[in-house]
Amino acid sequence: MAAFFVLLAPLCGMPVDRQNRPPLSSSTLLEVAPGTLSCFAASMYLRSLILIVVCPIFASGAISVTEKMSTQPITSNPRRETDDLKEPTPFYEALAKALKKRKIKLDAICPPTDPVARRILEEYGAIYVADKKVTPPPVCIFTNEEQVTKFQEAAGVASELIGFDEIELQPEALKKLKKAREEAQKEGLDITPRDGAEAARRNYEDSVRLWNSRFEPALDYWLSQSRLTAEQVARLRTLPLSQQIAEVLELEKTGIYFSKDLSKSILYSIAAPGTSQHIAMLAFDVNEFENPRVREIMAKHGWFQTVLSDLPHFTFLGLKEKDLPKHGLRNLEINGQVFWIPNVQGVHPGLDK
Repeated sequence: MAAFFVLLAPLCGMPVDRQNRPPLSSSTLLEVAPGTLSCFAASMYLRSLILIVVCPIFASGAISVTEKMSTQPITSNPRRETDDLKEPTPFYEALAKALKKRKIKLDAICPPTDPVARRILEEYGAIYVADKKVTPPPVCIFTNEEQVTKFQEAAGVASELIGFDEIELQPEALKKLKKAREEAQKEGLDITPRDGAEAARRNYEDSVRLWNSRFEPALDYWLSQSRLTAEQVARLRTLPLSQQIAEVLELEKTGIYFSKDLSKSILYSIAAPGTSQHIAMLAFDVNEFENPRVREIMAKHGWFQTVLSDLPHFTFLGLKEKDLPKHGLRNLEINGQVFWIPNVQGVHPGLDK
């Protein structure tokens, strides 16, 4: 086929090496021997036929290919900034490095013999690998108001009026929230607190009240469904909080969930008493969480969604998104929203169906 096109090229007016030979003139034609004239005429007839029939087909094919190449749109494959990254560092490896820099021992924060504390760490522990400009809690679970007050005073509290609500966070977290809000407003958007001042700083009693807002209705529901007996419900209500949390998490392993919609773990609906990132003053619930651009702006300023299924909840880490994997966090997309969670092996009750 290639040889055919080489022979065809001169006939179709395509460039070819003629070895500097001059074209045949009319006088040259007259000098052709009579015995070869008829052969020459036949060859000219064949050349005319090829010009009429073959060349247009050849040319149209070439043009078709050229047109396809020139009109084919150039497309890119948009990817998240983090798609090209290597596998995230194991959370406990990154955590050990982060705590060492802060001169803190893991056992002092979350005793390895306490399965509830370890579960809390693996669900909410992103704050322990946050930027050094913020202060993580000294324990996974606060047990009283006095402990919370002492921690919040040591970490420092900054405040800002957003709308009609006084928002209180750790100074660096509030500083970056204000910058995010300013950027959003320049684009005609806004970042505002969900449910008032409670969107940010909370105290110990707040966490107990919110726990009961999930715990009590769930008890009534499962009693009505005969999944729990009246004796079990009465006992659960009278347990000390630490034991109550432990038993709720055990019940959830059997499909008896305590979230607001009763479909997943209570930890994806509300934090257990004394464990909230709001107590650490590193969390902010955003009204506009459904807007992808708002989420981008929040991430640009170090705010990320880190609690599975809690859509309005953003956590201040003060890190760049591309650096989160090396800090022991992995991304998980749920309903179009990306959550950065500790990179540990485990089951997320109600979310892995």
